[in-house]
Amino acid sequence: MKLRVVLIALFLSLGTMGSSCVNEGVLVSVNLNPIIGRYKLGTNTTFGGIITVKLDSLISNEYKNKIKQARVYDLKVKVEGEYPGTVSGVAAIQIGNGDLKQILRFPQAGVVNWSIFYTVQSLLNNSPYLSPQPDGINELLRALTTTPLPNITISTFGTLSIAPVPNNLYVVIEVYLQADVELN
Repeated sequence: MKLRVVLIALFLSLGTMGSSCVNEGVLVSVNLNPIIGRYKLGTNTTFGGIITVKLDSLISNEYKNKIKQARVYDLKVKVEGEYPGTVSGVAAIQIGNGDLKQILRFPQAGVVNWSIFYTVQSLLNNSPYLSPQPDGINELLRALTTTPLPNITISTFGTLSIAPVPNNLYVVIEVYLQADVELN
């Protein structure tokens, strides 16, 4: 009986203090759709390509304009098509008419055999062939907390070692993001 009286008193006091409702938002981490750029290489030993991404297409409508912070949790590079030479390149981001800023170098310095990238190289898997570039990554993360979410462009540039270059070569850049959204 004493326990019952104590529980009733406890529930009554909690109900009158506003503890039965949530007064503040809750932060929840959500994975965004990945940004995937598949860039076809031409027949020259230098290459470049560009894609435009609508950042609001990466996140569910219910979370738009609720992003408090974001993070990149993986960057990946792979290639498609057979090529006997070497490659070096960068991926860069541009927000609106802003400056182009690198987000990734592959490899960190010098060149590496094209065949290394037949297997997806990933930062999450500690690939020694990828070098993240903080200025560009921070620019992307700032864009994700902007309201409304802007469009961005992701470009890739690089060089190959042997001409002629086959016409069926691709470089694929993947950016994986997470965001903390506030739910009320």
